[in-house]
Formats: sequence, C-alpha cells, structure tokens
Amino acid sequence: MRNSAPLSETVEMAEAQSWLRLDRKRLLGLGLLGLLTIGLVVTLGGGRQALTAMLAADWRLVGLAILIHYSGFAVRGDRWRRILRILGYQLPYLYTTNLLISGWFISALTPARAGDFVRIGLLHRPLHARNELPSVPLAAATSSIVLERSLDILAILGLGGALGLTLLRGKLPASLLWAYGSGLLLVGLFISGLWISPWFLGWMRGWWGHGLWQKALDFMTQLVDSLRMLPTQPMAALLVLLESIYIWLCDALLLWLVLLSIQHGVGAAVTFGGAAFVALTVDVFATIPLLPGGIGQIESAYAGLLALFALGSVNISAVVLLTRAISYWSFLLFSGIVTFAAGLGQVFSGSAGQPKT
Repeated sequence: MRNSAPLSETVEMAEAQSWLRLDRKRLLGLGLLGLLTIGLVVTLGGGRQALTAMLAADWRLVGLAILIHYSGFAVRGDRWRRILRILGYQLPYLYTTNLLISGWFISALTPARAGDFVRIGLLHRPLHARNELPSVPLAAATSSIVLERSLDILAILGLGGALGLTLLRGKLPASLLWAYGSGLLLVGLFISGLWISPWFLGWMRGWWGHGLWQKALDFMTQLVDSLRMLPTQPMAALLVLLESIYIWLCDALLLWLVLLSIQHGVGAAVTFGGAAFVALTVDVFATIPLLPGGIGQIESAYAGLLALFALGSVNISAVVLLTRAISYWSFLLFSGIVTFAAGLGQVFSGSAGQPKT
C-alpha cells in the first residue's frame, strides 16, 4: 500500500497539472502561432519560391538529417542516466530517455523550458510505482538538470566560439561577440561559485535560526554537494562531456545536411564549419525560449545568421522551414507519441495528481 500524499502536495500538483493541461485553447494557440511563423518565413522567402525549393530538396540527405537529429536524443537519454549514476542513483536507460523526451514535449508546448521542472518532479515522485523506481531527492534531481544544462552551455559556447573566431574573424556582429562573451563569463562565475558555496552557505547559517531558513540552506547545501560530485569522477565526467559535444554536433549536421539537400546543383554555399557556427549560435539565443518551442525566435535567428554567408541562389526561407520541420514539428509529433505511450500522459490530466492508497 502506498501512503497518500500530503494534502498541500496534492493541491500543488493539481495546480501544476492544470497549468500543463493540453486543452483545446492551448493547442489552437500553438497551431495559430506556428502557422503565422511559417507564413511569415514563406513570404520573406518569395512565397512559392521557398516552397518549391523545399520540395525540390534531396530527400536522401533530409532522411539522413532526421536520423542524426533523433540519434542526439538517444544520446541525451544516456547522458542523463550517467549523470544520475554519478549522483548515486541507478535508473534504467529507457526510463530516463522516455522522461527526457517527454520533458522536451512539455517544453515545446510551454515557454521557458517548463519540461525541466516536470522532469525534476517525476524523478522525485515517479508515476509508475509498480516498477519500484527510486525516488530521487529534489536537490539531486535539480542538480542533474543543472549539470545537464551546464554541459550543454559549455559544449555550445566552446564549439560555436571556436568556429566563429576561425571562420568569421572580423565579420562577427558585436551582438554575437557579446552573447558568447557573456555566456563564457556566466560559466566562469558558475564554476567559481561552486567552489566558494560551501563556505558561503555555512556563513549564511548564522544569519537566522528559523527552521524554514535552515531547511532552505539544507536544500542548497545538498544541491551544491551534488553539483560538486562531477569533477570527483573524471572518467565519467569526460564521457558525459563527449556525449554533450556529440549532441550539439547533431544540430550542426542537421543544418548542414539541409543546406546540402536544398543547394544541390548550385555548389556548396556553406561549409560544415559555417553551418555548425550558425546552428550553435541559434542554440545560444534559444537557451531560454520566450514562446513555446522558441517559435518565431529560432526562425528569425536562423534567417539572420544565414544572411552572414553568401548563399547565392539558395533560398534561406526554405532552409529554415525544412530545418524546423525536422527539429521541432516532426519531433513534437514523435515526442508526443512517446510521452503517452510511456504512460507519462498523466501529467497532462488530473489523474497524476490523485493520491494513491
């Protein structure tokens, strides 16, 4: 028999699920926003010319781009499993991968990566009790997501910055230099903060003896201790770093293959390095999506960055449309199927919030 959840926790979960619920209004709004963005991109690309260029693409290369893009998520699931193992929690690969893909699905329908918070909640309180999955403490669950995002930022900034300075030295707009510089500064501050945090948190304990204050500091201490575990296992850390590099190279290969598929017969307009720089810089700007799935935000970033290159007769709008068709719209369908097939669709209904006895 499983104990009932506390009333306050049940109410909080019910409120969260009402925010996540896939009602007709939310789906209609997302669909209209998507259509508006697609229509704008097509119009800017000359209307019928953009659609014709996209339909004339080499679909063998498009198929390869799809396979590579999806393989990145297979590696993401393994990386998250390894991060959790470093933190001391053994979870099966299929579970972490399903949960990660479901988190992406939720983030694609809500702004500001809300799927990450759902992943934290489901690690702490798994929906499938019959599988005897361990309950990961909130501090450790949060640490796993923070480590995952930190590795992403490190890989993106390292690869993108190196390629940008190599290929476009003297041509990069000041805004891009500021974006990369700010990102690297934040990474440095984050790493520095981890080393001084134990002393700082200990100092803060003397500020106030109230129980809630001390509990908050206990949580922060557990969070910092979990984050500091990665450097203590150098081989495991190296492996997850290499997986992070592969994950973001998949984004670069996706854009490059789409460019090749559309520009076939007109010469290579952009090298792999150039495509990688564009894709990774878009990822920098899409770190915090302002709208669900970064709709509009990502398309405009792709178009603006591709304009830095002399693409000749290649239709930029067709490249953007086909890239987003693979990376967002097709994966939205796939991740939705995975979410409900894995039984995680309860998150979008009121059933997951019901206490079990």
